[in-house]
Amino acid sequence: MRKLIALLAALGAFGMPAAGAQTSVPVEGKPRPGRAAGLPEASIQTQAPADVKPGANGLIHLEAKPEMVALIPTLAVADLKRSVEFYGNKLGFGLVLQSGNYVALGRNNIQIGFVPDKTPSKGYKPSLYIQMVRIDDFYKEITAAGVKPAIGIKTSASNMREFSLDDPDGYRLIFGEYIAPK
Repeated sequence: MRKLIALLAALGAFGMPAAGAQTSVPVEGKPRPGRAAGLPEASIQTQAPADVKPGANGLIHLEAKPEMVALIPTLAVADLKRSVEFYGNKLGFGLVLQSGNYVALGRNNIQIGFVPDKTPSKGYKPSLYIQMVRIDDFYKEITAAGVKPAIGIKTSASNMREFSLDDPDGYRLIFGEYIAPK
């Protein structure tokens, strides 16, 4: 837990900008505003406009289009400390942001937010599918940390190597890696 709290002072440790920070990646010598730090350039897909035509002065002017670079779900949890300890100590997530009752944890390009809710829903709980690489190594890492998978690791007919676990609040986390057919 101390390790996670210490990370609060260095919010850039996981490639995520501090709250309100602007980040950019140079494109043709100009910064591209709104680019989320920590995401590899290859992870952002852009399309060239199909109807590019020179203007009256003969020059082509390209306009940056809005991009979606991350989806960060926020989960309501009964015990915020318990969730932070589970995701931090068992799954290897680190503290990205703490603001009031909101805590965001991250690992690589995945970030999940948590808010306390003393009466979380007893009904449907969403599941989170996390696509990754080197899933077998991650599986060994978390089971060595004491995590009990809900469904053990296996490869499906669709060539997805997957396993799932339930967090302390009953949210199902499914981890998967595409395995090329043999």
